[in-house]
Amino acid sequence: ILRHHLKTHSDEKRHVCHLCLKAFRTAALLHNHVNTHTGNKPHKCSECDTAFVTRGELARHRRYKHTLEKPFKCTICEYSSVEASKMRRHVRSHTGERPYPCHLCSYASKDAYKLKRHMLTHTGRILG
Repeated sequence: ILRHHLKTHSDEKRHVCHLCLKAFRTAALLHNHVNTHTGNKPHKCSECDTAFVTRGELARHRRYKHTLEKPFKCTICEYSSVEASKMRRHVRSHTGERPYPCHLCSYASKDAYKLKRHMLTHTGRILG
């Protein structure tokens, strides 16, 4: 069991999609990805007719559309969020952390999208 768990921390991507050759660390991630090709959405919302590829997408849908639950609460201000990633980005507004630096100038951003948008100033197109 420990050996199996340790593999989840590996960067090795041994599971390859036979349709597009994208590789994944785990069979479960590959399975979810293949569902995006096939249109299979096995995770159905019990409150409406919407279905999703992953359990995570279903959970996020339920919080946004049905429960309105925002489980991620800022310890510094009143902000709360449905998604952990949005909370991490919000906390950077308090800490000043800007972990996405431009490698062509001194600009740095608190989120990856703003860095991609900034890159337009150098390249004329969004990268990534």
